[in-house]
Amino acid sequence: MYIEVEGGSRAAGELTIQGAKNAVLPMIAATVLCRETIVLERCPKIYDVDAMISILRQIGADVKWDGDCLTINADGVEGCEITRKEAGEVRASILFVGSLLGRNHRACICLPGGCSIGARPIDFHIQAFEKLGAAMSQEGSKICCAVERRGEEEVTLPYPSVGATENIILYSALRTGRTVLRNAAREPEIVELCCFMRSMGACISGDGTDTIHIRGVERLHGTTYQLKSDRIVFLTYAAMAAATGGEVRFRVYGDTFEREQGYLREAGCRVEAEDTGGTGETDFPYSWIRVSGADGIRAVPYLRTGPYPEFPTDAQSLFLAFLSKAYGESTLEESVFENRFLVAAQLRKMGADIEVAGQHALVRGVTRLHGGIVRATDLRSGAALMVAAAMSEGVTRIEDSHLILRGYEDPVNQMNQIGVEARYGK
Repeated sequence: MYIEVEGGSRAAGELTIQGAKNAVLPMIAATVLCRETIVLERCPKIYDVDAMISILRQIGADVKWDGDCLTINADGVEGCEITRKEAGEVRASILFVGSLLGRNHRACICLPGGCSIGARPIDFHIQAFEKLGAAMSQEGSKICCAVERRGEEEVTLPYPSVGATENIILYSALRTGRTVLRNAAREPEIVELCCFMRSMGACISGDGTDTIHIRGVERLHGTTYQLKSDRIVFLTYAAMAAATGGEVRFRVYGDTFEREQGYLREAGCRVEAEDTGGTGETDFPYSWIRVSGADGIRAVPYLRTGPYPEFPTDAQSLFLAFLSKAYGESTLEESVFENRFLVAAQLRKMGADIEVAGQHALVRGVTRLHGGIVRATDLRSGAALMVAAAMSEGVTRIEDSHLILRGYEDPVNQMNQIGVEARYGK
């Protein structure tokens, strides 16, 4: 599958930003902890969500779509083993270990897959579970674990891993007594997971800081929860708008992305947040953010990725593409994943001047990029290539574009909505 983009047009119009991928995936895993109906509103229809749904159905949950509302009832979940191929395709499948341990005190799952952006070991998950009383073993390509003892009340992560933080929260929500997690990840998606779980009756505090407290409850109840907009998707289409010299008005739910606005302004974009508190056709509150590239793109001397609140690694590929036509030189350092500069080779095919040395990339802005045939190597590199294609001259074909669909809901339609001509092909 490929996506073909006709570059050269200035983006214009309005676009609604989808619900957050990195928030909804742990929420889907969390539904295993509840025996009542849960409704996730503004849920994005993306491949990773489909994979998580397949896993839920395999272990006995009832899952239905109604527009952009995902309804889940996990009352019938009895199994502890996940063997479907989806577990090997989506990284978030590892989160079912925490929820199955919390519900059934036992879990067995295929080793998780996902993007080819580095090793991403799950050692932090395993070490934390063992400290909290679970015995872990590996049987071929499967990880199996069972709760065998009470375990300790406190665990400190060696690194503020988002996935490990989520897994510990899921496991501890029904765990007897209290659990204190130190050096926890602070990403907004962690906060949203905790808000969602509190709406089910979980007792969690400290999210958004490096110390999270969880007091186990006897049961969780059903809830209806509206997802906030996806900050990386916002940055993607905002970068596309600015990189083409256009102006787009974005409707976002639940967050005004102050930090992300700052990154755009640093690169020379005009960003204006309009009054908040409006309501849409379904009476959900939303805000407008206007992004313009009328002044051109300015080089950013130095960007370094890191755990929140540092620059997000998921946006690094986007800015590698975005800054390739900036005035001047930019330096990006990747401190999270070792293989996340793979997209540089694809951008060079389009005329970008990018020099990679280890975990650093030097981007020298050029006056023009040209179309060509390029290949997505992971979700975020694919999004970066969409941005590059929109600001290039001619037609760009992005091969392996199914990787983009892991996190972006119908990107061709989204691009067409803002005046960037795109189409799917096989």
